[in-house]
Amino acid sequence: MPDTLLYLEIVVNGQPGGQVLPVEYRGGHYYLTPDQLREAGVPLTQSGSQPVAVDQIDPRLQVSYNGESQQLLISVPGDWLPEQRVGDGPRENFLPAESSTGLLFNYDVYANQTPHSPSRGYASAWTEQRLFGGFGALTNNGIYRRDLGGVPGVSAENRYIRYDTQWQYNDDVNRMSYSVGDVITGALPWSSAVRLGGLQVARNFSTRPDLITYPLPAFAGQAAVPSTVDLYINSYKTNSSQVNPGPFTIDSVPYVSGAGEATVVTTDALGRQVSTVVPFYVASELLQAGLTDYSFSAGALRQNYGIRSADYGEPAASGLVRHGLTDWLTLEAQAEGAPGMAVGGVGTGLRLGRFGVLNLAWSGSQSSADAFDQSEQAAQAVDPRDNTGVVDSDVTNTLDGVTGLIAPPEGGRGNQASFGYTYSNQLFSLSAQRILRSERYADLSNYDTRSRLSRRSDQLTGSVSLGRFGTLGSGYFDVRDARGVRTRLVNLSYSKSFWHNISFYATANRAIGGEGFNAQLMISIPFGDAGTASFSATRDTDNQWNGRATYSRAIPTDGGFGWNIAYADGQVSDSQYQQADLSWRGDHIETRGGLYGSRSNLTRWGEVSGSLVVMGGGLYATHQVNDAFALVSTSGYSGIPVSYENQKIGETDERGYLLVPSVTSFYHARFQIDPLNLPADVSTPTVEQTRAIRRDSGLLITFPVKALSSANLTLIGPDGKPLPNGSPVSLAGSAQKSYVGWDGLVWLEEVQQENHLTITRADDGSRCRVTVRLPRPQGIHNLGPLVCRP
Repeated sequence: MPDTLLYLEIVVNGQPGGQVLPVEYRGGHYYLTPDQLREAGVPLTQSGSQPVAVDQIDPRLQVSYNGESQQLLISVPGDWLPEQRVGDGPRENFLPAESSTGLLFNYDVYANQTPHSPSRGYASAWTEQRLFGGFGALTNNGIYRRDLGGVPGVSAENRYIRYDTQWQYNDDVNRMSYSVGDVITGALPWSSAVRLGGLQVARNFSTRPDLITYPLPAFAGQAAVPSTVDLYINSYKTNSSQVNPGPFTIDSVPYVSGAGEATVVTTDALGRQVSTVVPFYVASELLQAGLTDYSFSAGALRQNYGIRSADYGEPAASGLVRHGLTDWLTLEAQAEGAPGMAVGGVGTGLRLGRFGVLNLAWSGSQSSADAFDQSEQAAQAVDPRDNTGVVDSDVTNTLDGVTGLIAPPEGGRGNQASFGYTYSNQLFSLSAQRILRSERYADLSNYDTRSRLSRRSDQLTGSVSLGRFGTLGSGYFDVRDARGVRTRLVNLSYSKSFWHNISFYATANRAIGGEGFNAQLMISIPFGDAGTASFSATRDTDNQWNGRATYSRAIPTDGGFGWNIAYADGQVSDSQYQQADLSWRGDHIETRGGLYGSRSNLTRWGEVSGSLVVMGGGLYATHQVNDAFALVSTSGYSGIPVSYENQKIGETDERGYLLVPSVTSFYHARFQIDPLNLPADVSTPTVEQTRAIRRDSGLLITFPVKALSSANLTLIGPDGKPLPNGSPVSLAGSAQKSYVGWDGLVWLEEVQQENHLTITRADDGSRCRVTVRLPRPQGIHNLGPLVCRP
């Protein structure tokens, strides 16, 4: 081809630029300026306006001319092109959580009566009170119990027991929680949690359900030309995306766990495919690189929880921290202490490539004898003697001077070592852990008590998928307590699903060194909305069998009836058991009641639960609120259907409100209304809202419903003839525009009580004016004919 000037489309690695540029061809080379090349998509670092031979810029650049399509084809190395990220990946999608101010009262009242029982029966009422708002949530809960018809001379437990009182504020912006009152300290797999009355500051990732805290794999590749990239995880297609030429990274991986295999398939426009198989291991117990989780608690140790309302002991403090150093290494540390006791430890979680996760931890303690309960009354609570007064020979080496009483812990230095390993894939899973403690190791869990921690604990569990033949599981547990008594247990289980969701389950347990074994067989048969039937047989260590048949139906989520009927009988005399109960869920409460026991001694019981909410200037009764809730308002319009996450919850009441009692806190929840039942003279700017609600709080969600005042007018001229169609109509003081239609008809969407219209006639361009006065402030008005005068 002779030297010439060509007008060509520049195509870089098969990606058309959509731009035609003048290309000079001389001496067998194609000349463009660096600025033109950069604009066409060639990633050059140099710039300039002087033409250069494209194939001489870098030996890796390849250039060819396609005369049929009039394109200049340029191929650049893949590492020159910018990297692309395929899919959304684990990005942050933050929606701030909100809370309105209000009060909530949860209740659950239960009563039973057994005719032939000494206590005859009792009544109890569990209650919870919440005050919530932008300041957080102040909660209190407890139970009141009263014996019914007890035996004379026997003291009755007629009292109120407080469980927890706490103020908590959750900061979802910084992923933190601040608590004052009754708190539970943070714990690691190798440490213990205790109850305190005090304060707590902790990282709280649950305030951000859009975040994934554990490391997820990312798969990288490179495309020479525009291609389609498909990702398969364990042979299931999870993603398909279009990529441009150059390197790419796929981070939109589903939230899998354990070992797996990913296949990345790249397909170009000609159908050529390149397939790459990448094995991976996802460990959900680790933290992503750079993430830190921590908790600090301080206060007074709570004792006799559930027995006394306010029994607080010595001051104590506990803190822990976890940090993702890399995606395969997480570091852990914990420290706690109280008068006479100090405990500290470190641990790590290590991903062994594709071969599971290894957990290692070591902790040490220093305690004095004063840190434990030395009283004789506490010693009697753990008296090892049996009913005959004979002292157990296994504990004689731990007895003090008082015959038959276990000696209190002596204090001193102690240590604990923990080793753990987990592995799972599609076919099987395995978990093993060993904890070793020296004789004098202690922590806050046995502070100010006479109890001692076990000396050794081993557990080994696993399961195997047998495909269409079901799943087999097993476990081995070996515990040696502080007295040297060893308990070993072996467990074996099997489960299988059949057609129509029928399931079968079997399990057996045996204590090594003991006699006999426990076993259970069960089959469950669902009948859809009609309920589920199940049949089971159990065996105890004395080789006594017991059979049980049950037919039950859960209460539908939108309300209605549910029931449970059961009958059991076995080889032991007087082992017959009968049960029948009925439950009902209405719009505001849930009730249950029934009978259970033997034929000669049936216990009758009843229960009612629900919640009362004060918010938005009203009092509302609803089902029990366990987390967050929403109060939906339709601005005073009743009978409007309301949906939560595309599921209809109910309709607004006569005041235009509906309370949604079960909302997951911090979740980006979608609320919708159906405007079809609204009058024609109102408008709804929005029928769907996505909101996030704080934990233990409620939110007033208002859907504005605006009353409209519209007019359908008939306009005529002074001659009595309709104004020409197509004539523009303008409304004074409004940007609203309209036009005259056939027969002089004009529609105005929004009008006032008095309106001044200006019409520009379409036939001669002259203007006329008319004043429109409405007979009532709102509604759809049909007015006319009205004379439009110059």
